Formats: sequence, C-alpha cells, structure tokens
Amino acid sequence: MADGKTLRCLLITPEQQVLECDATMVALPVHDGEMGFLTNRAPLLCKLGVGELRVSSVDGDQRFFLDSGFAQMLNNELTILTEGAEAASDIDLAQVEKELQDASAMPAADPALRKAKDLAVARAKARKRVALSRR
Repeated sequence: MADGKTLRCLLITPEQQVLECDATMVALPVHDGEMGFLTNRAPLLCKLGVGELRVSSVDGDQRFFLDSGFAQMLNNELTILTEGAEAASDIDLAQVEKELQDASAMPAADPALRKAKDLAVARAKARKRVALSRR
C-alpha cells in the first residue's frame, strides 16, 4: 500500500497483471505526448499512446513498452490498462529491427493503408527505443 511518499502503480493487460508496485515516479506515453505522475496527483483519466512506461521505485527503475489503452490516477493509485505491455528486458532487438523493416515496406496506397503503416512503424520504433533504453 502506498505510504504517502509513493503511489501504487498497477499495469494490466487483457491477459495478466504485469506490474504492481509502490512507485516514487511514473512517466507514460499519452495520446499527445508524455505525462508524469507523483504522489498526491489530482484525479485524472487519460488516453495512452504507444511508447515507453518508466517506473521508479525504491527497488529500482523499470521500463516497459505500452501499446495504447487508458490510465487512471485516483487516491494515489495509478491504474494502467493497456492492450499490450512488454518489459524492456524481454524485447528482442533483432526482432524489432525486422518488424521495423517490414512496417516500413508496407504499402500506403490509400489513407487506410497509410494509417496502418504509420501505426506499425510507430510501434516498431517505440519498441526499439524501449529495448535500447535498457543498455
């Protein structure tokens, strides 16, 4: 339970709870940039983007790739609901490079295909940034 100096952070995907910890700071991708969370933050509901989740706690820092969703801050508890989450340490950089090449090679002949290509490229680039952040 949060002790007044920390906030409770829960990271949940449709398949599992990925993380539950007391954090001193959390930064996550939102639909229009990045947002940081500290203790005693005002209640907030936000739409997530694709990118890196950074969690700092007394036990150390953790990084994850997030694939959209929502986050809610209420009473020093940050609940992150996401389509997908992957720890930086679990991301295979060679696989991400291939995904980025494949995404870049996707056709973009019409607006729907262009949107799909842009999203695939953005996901691959974000996963690559998160994988490189563990070094």
